[in-house]
Amino acid sequence: MMRFSLTTLALLTSTGAAFAGPYDAPAAPPPVIIAEERGFDGFYAGLEYGLVDSEFSATLAGANVFTVRYPQEGDAWGGFAGYNFQNGGFVYGGEVRMLHFIDADTISTRLEDVIDLRARAGYALGDDVLVYAAAGYSTGNYWFAGVDTTVSGLNFGAGAEFNVTDRLFVGFDYTSRELEMDPAVPRLEGPLNTATLRVGFRF
Repeated sequence: MMRFSLTTLALLTSTGAAFAGPYDAPAAPPPVIIAEERGFDGFYAGLEYGLVDSEFSATLAGANVFTVRYPQEGDAWGGFAGYNFQNGGFVYGGEVRMLHFIDADTISTRLEDVIDLRARAGYALGDDVLVYAAAGYSTGNYWFAGVDTTVSGLNFGAGAEFNVTDRLFVGFDYTSRELEMDPAVPRLEGPLNTATLRVGFRF
């Protein structure tokens, strides 16, 4: 009799638990989504100011071929705009800039302005610092022997940018250019170097 009672009690207990309703499990926590750092991605534009130096030389053809050198220094100011793509820490894109020169002249020559078209590639150190190298093509105006001439050639350089806020950044850029006059009679050629401080916004 006692065995029957214990067996019956066990069956009733298990049956009651089975009909007690579904078990309410605690809700799973939401997945943790880690956003990729993209502190340099997108369109940017700004202004810059710095120094320019060059040493153009004119090789004159005639009975006696000789070369005249025109070392020049002055100030450079202008603007820039470009677009960056960012993949992890790798940043790459294109940029156009224009610089105008002040006091970069001699008695018979004067640097006026230059336009740089260049590709940039660099690496982001976290979300605030970018170091990069750049290369491209430049064209500019050079007043020589009483007329405005066009000089053009390759450019290459390097720089760094620092994000002050999500949109505002400051930077430093050094660019060297190897330019020559076209047509090259007399042959006019030389380096044109600029070192500038930059302030810009990302959009």
